[in-house]
Amino acid sequence: MTCLEHYSKARSGRRARRSPRCSRLVSAVVAVAFIAGPALATTRSASADQVASAQAQAAQIAAQIQAQGAQLATLSEQYDQDQIRVQQLEQQVSQTQAQIAQTKTQVGSARADLQQLAIENYTSGNTNDNLEQLFAPGGERAAAVQEYQQVASQSVSGAIDRLNQSESVLSAQQSALETTRSQARSTLAAAQSAKQGAQSELANQQATLSKLKGHIATLVAQRQAAQAAAEAAAFQARVAASHRFNDNGGLHPVPAVPGGGGAEAVAAAESQIGVPYVWAGASPGVGFDCSGLTMWAWSHAGVSLSHSASDQFSELTHVPLSDLQPGDLLFYREGNTIGHVTMYVGPGEMVQAMETGTNIQITGIWTSGLVGAGRP
Repeated sequence: MTCLEHYSKARSGRRARRSPRCSRLVSAVVAVAFIAGPALATTRSASADQVASAQAQAAQIAAQIQAQGAQLATLSEQYDQDQIRVQQLEQQVSQTQAQIAQTKTQVGSARADLQQLAIENYTSGNTNDNLEQLFAPGGERAAAVQEYQQVASQSVSGAIDRLNQSESVLSAQQSALETTRSQARSTLAAAQSAKQGAQSELANQQATLSKLKGHIATLVAQRQAAQAAAEAAAFQARVAASHRFNDNGGLHPVPAVPGGGGAEAVAAAESQIGVPYVWAGASPGVGFDCSGLTMWAWSHAGVSLSHSASDQFSELTHVPLSDLQPGDLLFYREGNTIGHVTMYVGPGEMVQAMETGTNIQITGIWTSGLVGAGRP
């Protein structure tokens, strides 16, 4: 009950409904076949080369896109790592600057205290009065006072030295961190630039591939159209060649539609031209699938058929393609089974329900996948 997707590109333009009784001389059919055949074959060959070339180019671009994507992933990872490194250095610089500020505050405070002590001692004229009061009278008082003064002075001086040293160390650390931070920022900028360049190149390659795929689709459609036309011409030639010459040396014309059931079936099928394809459909004016159309059309001629292309193929008497009459059914293979059926309406043409998205229409006869013909 399904129809062949493989044939969806064949002559999709809807034909105006016409009487299948109009006959064509076999000599005209033969002329068309022999004239059109070589040209169509050349077109098909050229199109095949173009498609193969475009597909090879598309494959190459796809490989480049894959490699560019891998490179972009690496650059993105490197950029993220560089960004984290810069953030860490920024924090370290901030911490070092805070430590330097604290150290400077401590050094400044100590120096201020010493200045104040020096001023007080100078203005009082006796730097030892307060110290002497701390010791009881005795012979060792002067030595103790001197020792205390020396220890106190060394302690304050040592503290200042240590603070100055800490400030020097912190300043050196800050300078080193500033240098490292500057280098890290430069590395980060380079990583960002490389990442953006890779992204831009990837976008360009993807756009090129998209255009190339569209070009390939156009070439494939042209190739399929040329192939369908060539197959129709070849089929017409085979049908024409099967006819014998008449007694006067002329060719018999293609027979018109007989007045029997075939004519009624063709008329019924053609009455549904323009009706949409509907899977499993068999409703006039609403929708048909391929076997639904042939089943319904032949029911108007009093013939009962199954709603299945493969079952119809089994039910009918097979006839040679050289002996086709309007109303005969043409069967096409899909995989290992019969998957599509159409109705022969006249030389080189058939009416069919093709696939979802199309309407019932008259098309050229496809020969690719054609298994045979049957007559109800």
